[in-house]
Amino acid sequence: MQLDNHDWPSIAERFKRLYTPAVCDVLDSYELRFQFVHHSIRPLDHRQMVAGPAFTIVGTSNSTRDQSKRMGPRVIDSFLPNVVACYDTMGDEETGVWGELWSAGAVRRGCVGAVVDGGIRDTAYIRRAGFPIFHKYCIPGDAVGRFNIVDFGCAVSIGGVRVNFGDYVFGDEDGVVIIPRELTLEVLQRSEEVCSKENRIRDAIQDDTSLADLYKKFGKF
Repeated sequence: MQLDNHDWPSIAERFKRLYTPAVCDVLDSYELRFQFVHHSIRPLDHRQMVAGPAFTIVGTSNSTRDQSKRMGPRVIDSFLPNVVACYDTMGDEETGVWGELWSAGAVRRGCVGAVVDGGIRDTAYIRRAGFPIFHKYCIPGDAVGRFNIVDFGCAVSIGGVRVNFGDYVFGDEDGVVIIPRELTLEVLQRSEEVCSKENRIRDAIQDDTSLADLYKKFGKF
C-alpha cells in the first residue's frame, strides 16, 4: 500500500480552509452526486475536521477470542502518516470498534483522524486527546469476542459511499465527502475557486446588491 507522492500536510491545511458543501458542489459538476456519506455518521466534536487520504479497514461480527486470528494490532502498525482511517463495520450495531488504544496507536503512526461507519467507545479519552473522529454511535462493548477485522487497504463502504485506499476524505460539521484519488488536487483547486466566489457573493449581499442580480452574475445562490 502506497500513497501518491504529494505534500499531504499542506493539502490538508488547504482543505481545512474550505467547507464540505463547496466540495460537494464541485463533485456535482463531475456528475459525482453521491460522494457524501450518510448523515448518521457525525463528528464526535463538531469543531474538528478530518482531511487526508483514506486508509481503509473492513470487519464483521465475530465471536473469536483467538489472538492469532485478530488483526487489529497489525492494522494499527500498518497506518501511514497523514491518513484518515475509514472503518467499514458491515452494519455492526453491538461493538465499539474504535476506542482509546486505537486512537493512541493511530496518532503514534501519524494517522490524522478516523471515519467509523459503526460504534466507538472511550469517547471521553478521545475528546481529551483531541483525536478527530466521525462515528455512527457510541457503545461501551469491546470488539474482543464480538467483532474482528477481515481486511484492510481494500475497497470499503462508508455511509453508502465506496471508498478505495488513497481516495481523499474531507469531513467537517456538515458531514464527510469522499473524493476519488485521481481527482484530489483538481477538486481541491476548483473548491478553492468556489469558496472565493462565495466570499464575493457574501460581500455583495452585505453591500445590499439585488439577490436576483447576484444569481444572474454568479450563476448560484
